[in-house]
Amino acid sequence: MTDSTVAITPRGNRRATLAVAIIIAVLAAVIATVLSVTGARLFVIETASMAETAPVGTLVVAHPKPSYAIGDVVTFVVDGRTVTHRIVGEQDGRFITQGDLNGSPDAWQLLPDQIVGTVVAIVPGLGFLLKAAPLLFLAGLIVEAVARLVGGRRRGWRVGLRLTGMSLAVSALSLWLRPWFNVQMMDFRAADDGSGALMHIVNTGLFPVVAGATRLVSGEDGVILSTDKLASGAYALSPTPDPDWPVRVLLIVFCLVPFFASLLLRAEDPVAVAGGLRSRPDRRARGSILVPIAIVTVLLVVILTSVSTSHAAFAASIKNDNASAGTNSYFTCRGAVQSVNTLARRDTYAAYSVEGTGLLGLGLFTTESDVSGNARTGTYRKSMTTTTSNACTRDQTRRAVVFDGSQCLYVPGRQNPSNVFTIEAWFSTTSKTSGKIMGFGDSATSDDDKWDRHIYIDTAGRLNFGLFPDATVVIATPPGRSYADGAWHHVAATLSSAGAAFYVDGALVGTAGTTTGQNYTGFWRVGCGNLVNWTTNPSSFFTGTIQWAAVHTRALSASEIATHAAAGR
Repeated sequence: MTDSTVAITPRGNRRATLAVAIIIAVLAAVIATVLSVTGARLFVIETASMAETAPVGTLVVAHPKPSYAIGDVVTFVVDGRTVTHRIVGEQDGRFITQGDLNGSPDAWQLLPDQIVGTVVAIVPGLGFLLKAAPLLFLAGLIVEAVARLVGGRRRGWRVGLRLTGMSLAVSALSLWLRPWFNVQMMDFRAADDGSGALMHIVNTGLFPVVAGATRLVSGEDGVILSTDKLASGAYALSPTPDPDWPVRVLLIVFCLVPFFASLLLRAEDPVAVAGGLRSRPDRRARGSILVPIAIVTVLLVVILTSVSTSHAAFAASIKNDNASAGTNSYFTCRGAVQSVNTLARRDTYAAYSVEGTGLLGLGLFTTESDVSGNARTGTYRKSMTTTTSNACTRDQTRRAVVFDGSQCLYVPGRQNPSNVFTIEAWFSTTSKTSGKIMGFGDSATSDDDKWDRHIYIDTAGRLNFGLFPDATVVIATPPGRSYADGAWHHVAATLSSAGAAFYVDGALVGTAGTTTGQNYTGFWRVGCGNLVNWTTNPSSFFTGTIQWAAVHTRALSASEIATHAAAGR
């Protein structure tokens, strides 16, 4: 008996494969051309904020329009992120947006040029397929390589391995991306009667789930009471898949049909050789490969369609009765300040929590760590004190530095004159002679010969942003409003080739056409700096409290500043 077999590869299969490849390429080219000509763009929804309108995994098509109206679902860019929400209002030429699931409007207000377009098509589920496509392609390459390596020249082997391998790949990707069943917890709080935890969840999968006694379809949210208390004291909730039986069967068929098809394939009949003998196909090796794959594939399908996994199991520890959730882009001020730096860019010169990082109680509380990652440790003019009053109630830091009229935080490093920057800080004061909050000067201390690029509060309680290119340029808050009111306020000032802008509590106060400051090298400082010859000659030293001050090396957008002002509240 001989081991020789002859592989038979019909030309028809090759032609069919080539035809499919050509069709896919032509279809992709047509879609790309249509999108390019019409200006439309495709986006995949990745968060649950649009509820049932556009659940997670939805593909949306956004098309630009000359104008937008209240009620439009639009895709826009804010803080470097792409968001799809509904326009719910308009104020001073800016649009107010809100996700259908969110309880309040977004923190930002959009300029028309931030909007990519109105959503003109919504296709649930297709976004999952687009996200999976590159991974499926990679899996296909791996499966094909394995099929050729293990299957050799035996066509039946190769086809069986391809079908089984892709069945396993689809099941594994489904378990990772979770397109069929998934649940996200939005927030939780204690039940009013103390009986358990109220968990706000949303279904982010394509098919229904049951949580407690509540059935949620795709994109639907609900508040579920959990009384299942764990030994740790936390309350647990484990939603389970609840598709209709026809859907459950279809899912199983979708995942397992390629696998069963591979089992039905038989090895090619061996070709007769001299003497009329035929070789017997050796199916033992094939079984040793397919049986483990079969077991893994079936287990994955069972998990996907019947079992609740850790992705949909939540535990909530209730510590008080006033836990709440907001819709701010940044939960903390630290998150807002540090968001300006990304993996690709370093857009912050220095940033400080302004809480003091020396040895508390030993008279050495005089340094401030740079949280931007640039290692520009700040130094205080003298030993300083702190207060528990703070602007950012959600940050771990629950202190702010007291500036008593003779304190200052020096930022190290002499800089060339910067004409592109943003400075921002949170402050509180009751003193109308409180002076400079942040600024630039030519001295490493507060004894400047040249000074501008500063934010200060004057003797009327008005906030000012001052520049001195060739003449004094001041953008000030309107008269009649004093910010020396003891409340915490956020201030930010920007300068760039687009001009100067000044913001208070996230709102634009005013702009100026100037694009430069005075030409000198110098240092940034917080809480001090010369103010001689500026409006009402306020004190050079700030009196009050300051928290979270930063110098960024680009002009932040209006929407970015609005989100920073809302952070941590």
